[in-house]
Amino acid sequence: MVKPTIQDARRLLKSAFDYDNFRPGQEAAVSAILAGRDTVVVLPTGGGKSLCFQVPALLMPGLTVVVSPLISLMKDQVDALVARGLPAAFINSTLTSGQVSDRLARVDRGEIKLLYVAPERFDFGRTAERLRKAGVSLLAIDEAHCISQWGHDFRPSYLRVKTVHQALGSPTTITLTATATPEVRRDIVRELALRNPETIITGFDRPNLTYYVVPAKNDAEKEKRLVEILRNRGGLAVIYASTRRAVDHLTTVLERSKIPAYGYHAGLDDRRRHEVQEAFMTEKIRAIVATNAFGMGIDKPNVRLVVHYAMPGTLEAYYQEAGRAGRDGLHSDVFLLHSFPDRFTHEFFIKGSYPEREVVEKTYDALKKISDDQGFVSAEPEDLARAIKPKPNTREIEGALRILTRAGAVTLSGGEHARVHVRLLATPDRIKRELTGESNSELGLLRALWRGVGPALRTGAVVDLDGLPPGLGGSAAATPLLETLQDRQFLVWDRLGSGLYLSDRTASLSRFKVDWVILDRRRAAELSKLQAVQRYAYTRECRRGFVLRYFGDPAASAACAGCDNCLGIRAVAAVEDESPTSQRREKTSRQSRSRVPELADDFTVGPAEERLLATLKTVRTAIAREEQVPPYIVFSDRTLTELAVRRPRSLTAFERVRGVGPMKLERYAARFLDAISKADDTEAA
Repeated sequence: MVKPTIQDARRLLKSAFDYDNFRPGQEAAVSAILAGRDTVVVLPTGGGKSLCFQVPALLMPGLTVVVSPLISLMKDQVDALVARGLPAAFINSTLTSGQVSDRLARVDRGEIKLLYVAPERFDFGRTAERLRKAGVSLLAIDEAHCISQWGHDFRPSYLRVKTVHQALGSPTTITLTATATPEVRRDIVRELALRNPETIITGFDRPNLTYYVVPAKNDAEKEKRLVEILRNRGGLAVIYASTRRAVDHLTTVLERSKIPAYGYHAGLDDRRRHEVQEAFMTEKIRAIVATNAFGMGIDKPNVRLVVHYAMPGTLEAYYQEAGRAGRDGLHSDVFLLHSFPDRFTHEFFIKGSYPEREVVEKTYDALKKISDDQGFVSAEPEDLARAIKPKPNTREIEGALRILTRAGAVTLSGGEHARVHVRLLATPDRIKRELTGESNSELGLLRALWRGVGPALRTGAVVDLDGLPPGLGGSAAATPLLETLQDRQFLVWDRLGSGLYLSDRTASLSRFKVDWVILDRRRAAELSKLQAVQRYAYTRECRRGFVLRYFGDPAASAACAGCDNCLGIRAVAAVEDESPTSQRREKTSRQSRSRVPELADDFTVGPAEERLLATLKTVRTAIAREEQVPPYIVFSDRTLTELAVRRPRSLTAFERVRGVGPMKLERYAARFLDAISKADDTEAA
């Protein structure tokens, strides 16, 4: 068979996809694949990564396997291909076993050219071996930064891809991502053992996007700014929030402000999730508020506005999510609502995921002390935290337990495993449609659960698995069924009252293999990424150049015409009332601030300042206790007195106070500014 050429690819691009020309980077990627070269592709969000493998897949003999982490994106791409009459299919947890078997049979018959597969699918049976027999010509790995432990969205499931690559016969491989630093790109090549790969980077810049950072002192001000931004800028909007609770709250805020919006997150049942996405895609609502993982599934070209309600933990995540705006190439705006305390939430999770060695060692010692003769421990993380000095947070304890479990020092016990909390997600229609046959074991379990607790199953109920009908086999048989149903998003479940036991309560921790070096490196890397986002928020230089330099893009420049700093505008002012009254008020405020005199070393304070000083000392004491340092290490009395007199209301003003350096500004300013603001509000009232 004659090998396809780039001329064949250009003709297919027109006939199958109706494009006259490849976009930057696409043709080079297609040429490399057709020549049999492994390829690493870094294109910006909206740069057309999928065509880099879809075009050669249709030209090459055999099958192309596409590893994709997101069910929604997988379905969108397959639906688009099938709509064009192209032979594509997907296999993921939304399908019944019968549907999976049918699609694999079509692969065996050569009827499918592109098969999209979630990485977890290769844990089931002999999927990789079966696909290899069908003949795999190309392996495409989407969102490839997930492979790297230094990527912003590292997923343990992606570690399987290396084994899958080998099991498929090490076919020509293309990896694709929109956000990969040089270190991440090297890690991808190393993890997959790619052979002299062609690396194609077209640049990270999205010139049609304008970037703004809007400072806010607290959540109430963020909500106000969010509403103002949406009212002052038209078009469809995506608002990213960090938690389900925040999604629900912000959706209510927007609805009360007469802005049509829906929330979108993993806690929605199947029907509601579909309704929300359909409403946004058909533009029945103006805004969608989404958590980051599910927000990635929104692929709409004419989003004009992306707002981050809270600072993401990495620039990679921020840039990828911001890239959901303006995928049609037209001008769009990206806002980051930034409050200094945003970083504390990320630090909390980082410390929980990668606790200090001392925390892990003290957790192990605490487990040994409270375990019984068999090494059984029934304590909760809160109990362990109370037994350790200085007291860590429970998230750190949970992280330490995960590390100890991976090392083999701790194992889950079978104590109270029969008691579980179950919440049903799937609708009755979906259950009837996808769980067919009276002998279906998953259907039998759902029926037994419903008979046991009734409609409470929809909001969540506690179930004793050993109390189910005898034919279901008790907790031992029900547990794998629950796992399967959760993987397929029919329900979510957790164990209640489970405990731990020590593998050997007499052994020291040094007997078990804990890679402290990797643990420290991961923690340092995550904190470094967080610090980069913080620097981006505070930079007075070109924001676009800041991001491009972070990704190692040589096109980074010192100035642009698409960020608030280079445009010489203040994002807050851009969305505030511009009436003459407000302008006069701002002018008067600036004049008042300019007349604040320098304080002498022996300045005195009045009653109001004394009251505020007492409040600031209370804040200082709380911080000192948390950090277990003397209060003067936080701030001296002289600094607190100046704060009470000056009453700074911004980070810039706070930084001018004697005794406030960059580190203390970063660590403490937010809490003192909040106390000063509340004191001012109280006195004004």
